[in-house]
Amino acid sequence: MSSGNDTATDTGAPGRGAVGGRTATDPTAGATGETAGTAAREADAAADGEDVLPFACPAALAEPRGLAGLRERGGLARLPTATGDRAWLVTGHADVRALCGDPRIGKSHPDPARAPRLWNAALLGPETNHATAVADHRRWRTTLTEAFGARRVERLRPRLQASFDALLGALLDTGPPAELCADLARPFALGVICDLIGIPVERRDAFAAWSDRVRRVPDPAGTADAAERRSLDRTIGELLDQRRRAPADDLLTELAARADGADAAQSGALRPDELPHTLSGLLLAGYETVATRLPYGLLYLLAHPAARTALAADPGLAPTAVEEVMRLAVPGGSWMPRYARTDLEYGGSRIVAGDLVVFSFQSANRDERVFPDAGTLDLGRTPNPHLAFGHGKYFCLGAGLARLELRIAYETLFRRLPDLRLACAPEEVPVDGASVTGGLRTLPVNWGRPTDR
Repeated sequence: MSSGNDTATDTGAPGRGAVGGRTATDPTAGATGETAGTAAREADAAADGEDVLPFACPAALAEPRGLAGLRERGGLARLPTATGDRAWLVTGHADVRALCGDPRIGKSHPDPARAPRLWNAALLGPETNHATAVADHRRWRTTLTEAFGARRVERLRPRLQASFDALLGALLDTGPPAELCADLARPFALGVICDLIGIPVERRDAFAAWSDRVRRVPDPAGTADAAERRSLDRTIGELLDQRRRAPADDLLTELAARADGADAAQSGALRPDELPHTLSGLLLAGYETVATRLPYGLLYLLAHPAARTALAADPGLAPTAVEEVMRLAVPGGSWMPRYARTDLEYGGSRIVAGDLVVFSFQSANRDERVFPDAGTLDLGRTPNPHLAFGHGKYFCLGAGLARLELRIAYETLFRRLPDLRLACAPEEVPVDGASVTGGLRTLPVNWGRPTDR
């Protein structure tokens, strides 16, 4: 697999109006739903002819403006961010893959309070454990890998199918039209991850509300988000204590037992004091991934009738269809901020320790050098080496679970509702531009008579 162009670009900006999400002639493009302060900084940078990260998504089925031009040019781009900092943007598949797997790139920063930021939000900010980050991450993966193993995920299939069938049944009882983000995708994703971890039903709505808030940019200092995260961690700590007294078949019980075990230190298990924050992070990641990707994938399938018809006629296409959805249906650009742990040279550019490095997985997944006719939805695409779940040491542990959730959803929906269709034009489906993880605000649909299969 070739990157096609190994020459990096360190020119500061691509030039006035050349490429990017905002130009001097259109300083506020895509700013709907963003904070006034962020929009003002973007306008100032645009007036100077610079593109500002993160680029806005102009429409649900389009990638953010600017990515294609940067990807074609190759290498790394040095651009300002919405906070007034600067970042290295990585857009090509080969470059994203190489730097994602590079041990010199990580999540932590030696001075988190002064670290350059992609956006004014607590979510995906720098981790504070810089001195121990590598060892901590190793213990984290050691503790959680078994919890998301293939055999355990497959054992969950009957429970996941029953959960989706119940939600879909309620939707059918109400009748069309329907809104699939709020009425299907979010409750399904929330129920799955909460069941797996062991979050009781009465606590779930509060978690979902917190997740929606933390993915937005309401608080430049991140203090409100941080306070709510501490409150969530305390709640999970209380649940862990309950499981110690009354074990159940869930991750709370399993991880508490491992952390409390006599050989915990030798086995590399997470400490008891680390579990609440770890589990709240798993909740957020497990919920957000499926809650945003499931409706985004449905939009792509419904906007391409031939693909929808093929999947309805042949459920055997579901595994490759899920991979293609993960590749192409990327909410908002899928920006992933990371930090250089040391000085390094890459493709002719010098990255300094502490620099912000931003990966665009959406851009990497549309790289024509790896994916011929990359903008086309191809349910039979093989091979499909997309990077939707990351790569290397940060590859998503929950990838198997997310794939199973999406497969169940798409197989069941198109079997039960073979004429499921959008209730508006694809270009009218609203993008959630105020969320750092992107997604759709709504997905309105209609259908005729459901089948009993």
